[in-house]
Amino acid sequence: MQPHQLEYFLAVADTGSFTRGAERVGVVQSAVSAAIAQLERQLGAKLLERGYHRVGLTAEGEALLPHARAVLDAIESARDAVGAARGEVSGTVRLGTLTFTGPWDVADLLRDFQGRHPRVAVHLRQTIAGSATSMADVRSGALDLALVSTHAESLPGLRIDEIHREPLVFVCSHDHPLATKAEVSVADFGDLPFIDYPTGWGNRTVVDLAFAAASVVRTIRTEVTDFHLALSLVCRDLGVTILPISAVDDSVTRIPLREPLDWTINLARPTGRKPSQATARLTEAILATARV
Repeated sequence: MQPHQLEYFLAVADTGSFTRGAERVGVVQSAVSAAIAQLERQLGAKLLERGYHRVGLTAEGEALLPHARAVLDAIESARDAVGAARGEVSGTVRLGTLTFTGPWDVADLLRDFQGRHPRVAVHLRQTIAGSATSMADVRSGALDLALVSTHAESLPGLRIDEIHREPLVFVCSHDHPLATKAEVSVADFGDLPFIDYPTGWGNRTVVDLAFAAASVVRTIRTEVTDFHLALSLVCRDLGVTILPISAVDDSVTRIPLREPLDWTINLARPTGRKPSQATARLTEAILATARV
């Protein structure tokens, strides 16, 4: 059994796809398929169920999963120890990020970090499935760290540290009946067609809770994963939305909310496993940028 076989197995298990798994580890799909097939022969068990749309784990694959992670974590720890003996930090960190981070600049952070730690490779993965998915990936070990949006101060298996906070605002077209208001309330929105974001997104969760607290049911006409598209739809009077203030431009009207709703960026990290030296250094770099 070779480490790369376990790495490829985890990549396919985490992504649910041989194609995406191969992209994650940076090799051709045929190499991933061949390595996993060899691993299955060596273990005498089928590890993956090849479905039409998604690859799933068999019972044997589920049993192997935590041990495969433990083996690769142990190898990473061995590399850390050797690097520390030479006075250097090396390794790979898998960092999840949001599709929008407002004024918090991921690219600047990574450029500065790379300058200080040139032997650390940061594999950045942007989620389009929302913070809930990224947090699940941190728990499982598919990600080492993730930038997420959540108002929870702690969650099972995770430590959550806030690094940025800004208000959410109501957004409508310049010609909308509410556009002249100095302030609006969630109670004003019951009959308005909303442009919203998928369940599992942090800003969607905050807005859902606000409407529930006000006992108001909103009509969600459209769901998008792109704030720029949301603004384009709002500008053309196809709905209204609620967005972080830094995401709003002059093409629309933004109005403060009477309810104090905030959007946050947080760093999620696991509590159940020791971070590598590379992960620890990147964690320190991210926390040092906190703008709370």
